[in-house]
Amino acid sequence: MNIFEIIQETMKQRKIRKQNRYEMEIVSVSLEEGFSKESDHRVFGKSNQKVIVLILLLLGFSVNGFAQFQWGIKLGVNSSTQSEVGNICDNSDLRLGFNGGVVAKYQMKDWLALKSGLDYQLKGMKCDVSGEDYNLKTKLNYLVLPVKVEFSAGEKAGFKNGQHLFFATGPYWGYLLDAKQIVNGQTTDLNDFEDLDFGWTFELGFEFPVMRSNVLQVSLNYDMGIKEIANNADFQNKTASLNLGFLF
Repeated sequence: MNIFEIIQETMKQRKIRKQNRYEMEIVSVSLEEGFSKESDHRVFGKSNQKVIVLILLLLGFSVNGFAQFQWGIKLGVNSSTQSEVGNICDNSDLRLGFNGGVVAKYQMKDWLALKSGLDYQLKGMKCDVSGEDYNLKTKLNYLVLPVKVEFSAGEKAGFKNGQHLFFATGPYWGYLLDAKQIVNGQTTDLNDFEDLDFGWTFELGFEFPVMRSNVLQVSLNYDMGIKEIANNADFQNKTASLNLGFLF
């Protein structure tokens, strides 16, 4: 073998070694990329697990928060009159009416809740006019917004199966929708009554669960007006009612 053949053989061996090193590097890079992708998948998987756990926790908190809130409807009959502040009623006869609306309740603790709603209430009075031979009636239609704090007693007080005795009290605001007076069957509009009414409301009732997650309430209410309902007239609305409510 001459020198040229030796050089050619040497160059050939070098090319083979370079090719082998190049192939080894390719394999190494491929392995590293594979490990990197696998690691990324693991990290991504862990991230997904954290996100899923966080979403489940938030959903749990949301469900718990929603479970504390209830809304419903109520319907009842009432009797009303007008009298001075501090008097339940004067010598006027009571006027029968009705009320109905929606109820919202937020349970803060087992024994404490915040209660509100929006009611339509028919109020008024009727009386015999002194010295005159006729009867006077007033018919007042109000939209009423009460805001009450409710205190209740349940199992610790001896009630069973989710039953509660409750007492609620707080202010109410009323907006006069319509005012009329009726004298001997003749109806006329009253224009000197205030649009806004304000007073304090009291409620005593009993509730018990029905159909698993729903609640039936029976309550007695008394609304004592504080604001004068008409110009230059020192009298306020007074209303007692018996209501039936259903909470979802």
